Amino acid sequence: MIEVQNVSYSIRNKKILKNIHLEIKLGEVHVLLGKNGAGKTSLFKLLCGDIPLTEGKILFNRTDLKKYRKLDLSRMRSVMTQEFDLNFPFSVEEIVELGRYPFPNQRETTKQIVLETLAITDLLHMRSRAYSSLSGGEKQRNQYARVLAQVWDDQNKFIFLDEPISNMDLPNQVKTLELSKHMADKGYGVFLILHDLNLAFQYADRISLLKNGYIVRSDEVLSCLDETLLSEVYDLPLKIIQSENQAYIIPTNLHKEKRYEYSPC
Repeated sequence: MIEVQNVSYSIRNKKILKNIHLEIKLGEVHVLLGKNGAGKTSLFKLLCGDIPLTEGKILFNRTDLKKYRKLDLSRMRSVMTQEFDLNFPFSVEEIVELGRYPFPNQRETTKQIVLETLAITDLLHMRSRAYSSLSGGEKQRNQYARVLAQVWDDQNKFIFLDEPISNMDLPNQVKTLELSKHMADKGYGVFLILHDLNLAFQYADRISLLKNGYIVRSDEVLSCLDETLLSEVYDLPLKIIQSENQAYIIPTNLHKEKRYEYSPC
């Protein structure tokens, strides 16, 4: 389990995150939601150990995150960030192989793991293609396969995904979230940032809502499925519609309440 205890984070004396308390558990899909600029990516980077804490403590399996070397962390968790452009002529398969870099003594199993993760992400037929030739969505799928390869042989690990489906078409968004759910069901801890509220509530086991640097709620899905709460987090009137045991979150008809006047250029 990952425990976030009274964590704050500042940049140039400006507090980006304030008094964060959070738990990320193995066997769960934990989704972080909030508006742009709420502090989601900063919190994500703190959890991954990529930037130093300003205040508070993060415990990774009951040990202070600061005590781990980068190599130790890379063997305990895998990370997919929003930025993934490379200037090297790597192939799709070589990108996935990068996920096995922390395990130089496991070369005998690396090839099989790479092939399995390429297959499960539907990239096996593209294994020889240049990464630079891929579309944005294909690059995300390739990076997702790398992330899976890094933790593939040990279910007591964490997977961190920052907007992993933002460039994908709908079928691949669903496949990626289905696979993430499958990984959690196998025992992995999956923590991800999403912007699609409906997909988030469909696949999450736990949701954390972040606004202006504060966690306003972190709980099981049903506790966060609240019109007033979500409308407050997004500064937008939202409505929840129930249909066939599925909740759908939609914005209300703003055009009936507020009209914008545009002047010609």
